[in-house]
Amino acid sequence: MPRPLPSRPAAALVRRRTQAERREEAEQKLLEAALQIVARRGSVRMTLAEVGEAAGYSRGLPAQRFGSKAGLLRALASSIGTRFVTKLMQAPAQPGLNAIRAHVRVYFNRRDDDWTTTRALLVMMTEGLMEASELREIIAGYNRARADAFERDLRHAIELGEVDPGVDPKATAVLLLGMLRGVMMQWLLDPAIRLEAVRDEMLAMIDALSTPRAAPRRSSGRRVRKPAGAAPS
Repeated sequence: MPRPLPSRPAAALVRRRTQAERREEAEQKLLEAALQIVARRGSVRMTLAEVGEAAGYSRGLPAQRFGSKAGLLRALASSIGTRFVTKLMQAPAQPGLNAIRAHVRVYFNRRDDDWTTTRALLVMMTEGLMEASELREIIAGYNRARADAFERDLRHAIELGEVDPGVDPKATAVLLLGMLRGVMMQWLLDPAIRLEAVRDEMLAMIDALSTPRAAPRRSSGRRVRKPAGAAPS
């Protein structure tokens, strides 16, 4: 009677990951390590070697993967944006004002551990204000992309008749983005601020965009001289 074949060890049944999968995992761990460091104490004194060690890899791996510190920070900003877009996709909304409302709700309704990404982004924005900062163009590009998304939704809302055509979509997009970032910076410094109340007020402001605007009164800047003897106004 033939002997039964020995069973293969469980470990041998596990599919070996490809080189691309291992590379992707390493990059994600490096980005997460950089995110935590930047959120805690900023990026100015952060080194690539420090990021490698914090991620559990060699000190030289971040340089191999991202080329430079600026390359790592650029990838980090992109990763932060991707995380938020992923959350937006979990709360789909029709284009136009509904998409803007969904953006605001998702932004304010995140869990506590999600604020690490916001804190890191705001820290990088602040550091980008420093003279000759390598973050300036990185964060400026990130902000332009976020404002462009608001602008596209506003233009769509105008086409649908949801927003008064007198609204400037580009300027309003910058305003909406500034409100979100400004509120979050205040809240991170002062958690006593009621985010739910701020969220609801911002949603009400967005609803007001559909209200027809009165035509602005324009002045030529020239003073009109009254005839002699005219009664004072």
